Amino acid sequence: MTDTLARTGEHRVPVTSARDEQAPLTWGQRLQWDDTEWLKPHDHYYNQCRVLLVPDGCGLPELLEFLRVMVVRHESLRTRFPLDADGTPQQRLTADDELAVSVYRAVGPDRDPAAAAGELAALLRGRGFDLTREPPLRCAVLEHDGRPSHLVLIISHVAIDHTGIGLLTDELESLLSGRATPPELPPVGRRPFEQAAVEAGATSRRRSAAALDYWAEILRAAPATTFDPPDGAPPPLDDPLRFGQVSMCSPALTRACRTVADRLGVSGTTVVMAALNTVLGDITGRERVPLKLIASNRGPAELRTMVGITIASCVTLVPTGGRSFAEVVRETGHAALRAYRKVPCDTVLLSALRAEVAEERGVPRVDLACGFNDLRVARPPLGDDEDGGAPVRPPDPTRFTWDGNRPRQEVTLWYWVNEVDGVDVHHALVDLWFLPAERTEELLRSVERIVVEAAAEEGAPG
Repeated sequence: MTDTLARTGEHRVPVTSARDEQAPLTWGQRLQWDDTEWLKPHDHYYNQCRVLLVPDGCGLPELLEFLRVMVVRHESLRTRFPLDADGTPQQRLTADDELAVSVYRAVGPDRDPAAAAGELAALLRGRGFDLTREPPLRCAVLEHDGRPSHLVLIISHVAIDHTGIGLLTDELESLLSGRATPPELPPVGRRPFEQAAVEAGATSRRRSAAALDYWAEILRAAPATTFDPPDGAPPPLDDPLRFGQVSMCSPALTRACRTVADRLGVSGTTVVMAALNTVLGDITGRERVPLKLIASNRGPAELRTMVGITIASCVTLVPTGGRSFAEVVRETGHAALRAYRKVPCDTVLLSALRAEVAEERGVPRVDLACGFNDLRVARPPLGDDEDGGAPVRPPDPTRFTWDGNRPRQEVTLWYWVNEVDGVDVHHALVDLWFLPAERTEELLRSVERIVVEAAAEEGAPG
């Protein structure tokens, strides 16, 4: 333990259910399983974390009961992933299980409970899971003044995605606040075992085959390499200084993105992707740069409320040379829509296809060096009183932050966006051998410049 946290106990909560069986992994589980295995021993980097405030009036017995309800309701929270005789992971549930919940307290009379909960979350998130033996959920309660003050949840990404953990958090907060009792919670979505059975069916197999045809088309048309390597030998992938992240908080880009999206009738995601496509074409000298995307893959109603993982990957290939930004935006939108329609795909067959096309082209692999993900909540169009066509002159300047080094990545650039206090934050997680911090900052500035200039153009085509 640390000098500022003390572990005071552990509760073993019995969990029983009707299901006692084993099944293949879903395509989403297998996608994240492979990524997690590749990242070892740094796989804790993928752990999903949430810290919930426990309101007054909710004691430890009630909190433990709410956790038991969640683990019984959502099978993904107690699924193990043992390996079969061939070393292939399977998903496994047992009828009789238990949930371990550790209890901690902050050391020191003036210790802020919220700060202590954050420290506890960082401590627990920093350990990987042995998913072959242990459940993918790690729970801890921080007590303050003799009562629970915060609940910390750490969940393996193999078991849950960004949407899934949001659904879980909403349910728990409803119980903790008294807004709902367990019988009043929404119906449970499709479970992973059921999803695996759906994916084994003929309809899913046909959709997967169509998706693989699309992937083959992109892999054969994409440049074999994206970035020209610098002179000299690269440092090892596990060099602690090789990968890092630069972030840009830009009120100007936030406003400009909405303006351009509203004017062209597209999403803000499409606008940022188009700017990134343009910048990547400029800095690599490639006519088209493949951009790997993450899809939530929650189109069917049964998956929209699934507390688990449904994510899939897809890829676009958009030409940018000699085109106006409005043209690139439209082509990016069409390409993304086509890619998202080809999302459901057998992960194992896709890996085999990538190896097959690489051999066919005489290269070690077709380089999918760049990726993009947008975690922002979709915003409504600008209102009439917001003057969407006016030049963007935000009151706050753009700020850059060096977010520190990261464990090894499979990509050279992973560009992602989220929102903090109403302002978009653009992050570039990069291989610093190819994209040093200064060059990465310039890449972010170029995305900002392209969109801000597009927003400021009077009478831009709609």
